[in-house]
Amino acid sequence: AASIVLTNPGLTDVVAAVQVSRQIYQRMLTYTLNKIVKTLEIATFLSLGLIVTGTFVVTPLLIVLLLFTNDFVTMSIATDRVSFSPKPDRWSIPTLLATAGPLAALILVLSFTVFFTGRDLLHLPLAQLQTLVFVLLVFTGQGTVYLVRERRHFWQSRPSRWLLLSTVFDVAVVGVLSTRGILMAPIRPALVGGLLALVVVFLLAVETLKVPLFKRLGLH
Repeated sequence: AASIVLTNPGLTDVVAAVQVSRQIYQRMLTYTLNKIVKTLEIATFLSLGLIVTGTFVVTPLLIVLLLFTNDFVTMSIATDRVSFSPKPDRWSIPTLLATAGPLAALILVLSFTVFFTGRDLLHLPLAQLQTLVFVLLVFTGQGTVYLVRERRHFWQSRPSRWLLLSTVFDVAVVGVLSTRGILMAPIRPALVGGLLALVVVFLLAVETLKVPLFKRLGLH
């Protein structure tokens, strides 16, 4: 419990404090859902990828770079535009897991599809394949934030400026690194552009499943 200093007449400050606290909860909910989805996706993908293929689908260096790129957009969640919920909020871990699990599973399917397409159809060398997977994980990581930040359809609220700038910066930097071969094997710009388009289309399709899922589980 904390003391509240009322600086205006009446109880308007109390109402404002409740509204702001509920907005903070919504940002924390976005962060938690985003973290669960990414953890389930990346941990499962890296583990199963090694077991199924017998090779590391991403190098340790690329994992470190992935953590850095995700950190920028994750920190900017604190600045995101959110609305306060009309009713008191309560944490429900089973609900969060039931919500994040299906989303992570769908993104996991996309990850393996891209990996096997790059290996078996495009016949990319292992080093380039690892770069392709790294770029995919960055793009899906960025997209996941926008997928879960709005419990309704994503276009029903505008992200904050810092959130958008963080995504543009991350995508641009990763695009330059991957096509120029900086800290990783270079891949064609067409692959990076095609992968970005694929992730956008895929997440739009997942969006149609997200809204009824959130509504059914009572997540608001």
